[in-house]
Amino acid sequence: MTTAAEEQEDRERAERWNAYLWEPGGCLRNKLGINNPFELPLAEYRLRAVRQGELDRGEVDIPRTYDKAHLQAIHKHLLQDVYDWAGEFRNVDTSKQGNAFVPAHLLDKWTGKVSAKVRDRDWSTMSREEFVQSAADVYAYLNLTHPFREGNGAAAKVFLNHVAEMSPYRLDFDRVEKSEWYAASDAAYPEDITKSTDPDPRKLYAVFDKATVERGSVVRADPELAMALELQSETYAGVDESEQLDIDDKRPADHAVLEAEAEAEHQA
Repeated sequence: MTTAAEEQEDRERAERWNAYLWEPGGCLRNKLGINNPFELPLAEYRLRAVRQGELDRGEVDIPRTYDKAHLQAIHKHLLQDVYDWAGEFRNVDTSKQGNAFVPAHLLDKWTGKVSAKVRDRDWSTMSREEFVQSAADVYAYLNLTHPFREGNGAAAKVFLNHVAEMSPYRLDFDRVEKSEWYAASDAAYPEDITKSTDPDPRKLYAVFDKATVERGSVVRADPELAMALELQSETYAGVDESEQLDIDDKRPADHAVLEAEAEAEHQA
């Protein structure tokens, strides 16, 4: 039997979840006024592709701090035309195909783990094998974190491309079939999350090996810039760490497929 406090918590959880939607169980609220959950991913992709092109051509300066602010700046730029919450971490818990992502109240902690995995390595001197394994490690943790309500795949790949700038390699995600990519991502999920919350990056080695391409110039990280920008991280909206939710992501399956295809088509 549930208590009054538990019932109140459930109501508040549902309210937070539904705040992202036009109506309960419906389409994500968006700036385009689209209320069809199958139409939205295609419109989102078209607008995001334009913003992606601006990033690819170097027309937008996103500081390479490899932290929460970096991720949020990428996401905000990519999805600024579609969602009011672009660049903000989710305040609800989500899962996909039965696999739960990091709870909302732990997102700051887990993006800190991702940042440490980037900063604790010398990417400029890596062999190809070291790069493949290191990039897979960063992505495995970032994918499990899944910090945004939508658009995690696109933001994560831009982030990985920024990481790769510090190395003699680049990532060409078009070299990997989307079925391979999603199978590897699923396989990297913790085998038994009750025993360990750490993903298994080894399951991603093959797809990162396929995506890794030799590249010439290397961009080195600026630790002083990273420290200065970290002090300004409150510029980007965060989450209330007192909240822990457990509502699953109820997106229609066809919606997820359309979004996956759109993301896989454009990433380079």
